[in-house]
Amino acid sequence: MATLVADHVRWRHDQSERDRDTLRTAFAEYLTALSRARDAIARLEPSPERVGKGHVEIGEHGVYAAQQQLELMAQQPLLGKARQANLSMLDFHDVVVSGHASDAAEYVHAWRAAHQARVALIEEMRAALRRT
Repeated sequence: MATLVADHVRWRHDQSERDRDTLRTAFAEYLTALSRARDAIARLEPSPERVGKGHVEIGEHGVYAAQQQLELMAQQPLLGKARQANLSMLDFHDVVVSGHASDAAEYVHAWRAAHQARVALIEEMRAALRRT
């Protein structure tokens, strides 16, 4: 009986580790996609006709696909932070394609908002990993 209990405890621990690793991988993929999108957006040339079309740029860098993975396994607070990170990235896109230079107040504000949203998301991801 003791062996059976020990095996069950070991199995639960191993399962918890696998779950944490899966979650960590999904988090890393999402953050990587978000960073690729941000870097690509920062290099865009002004193109006022592209304002409001940042979802295309974000989608091309896998952000939405990675977000769908999160939606399958993450809790609501984290999903809210991920959505906020997406929205701030869309705002940053619109500022860039509107033609604001990197030293313009609008650009700096949008860049900082995107950065702050990413930091808040990472904090929530760390908390989720501690809870798992």
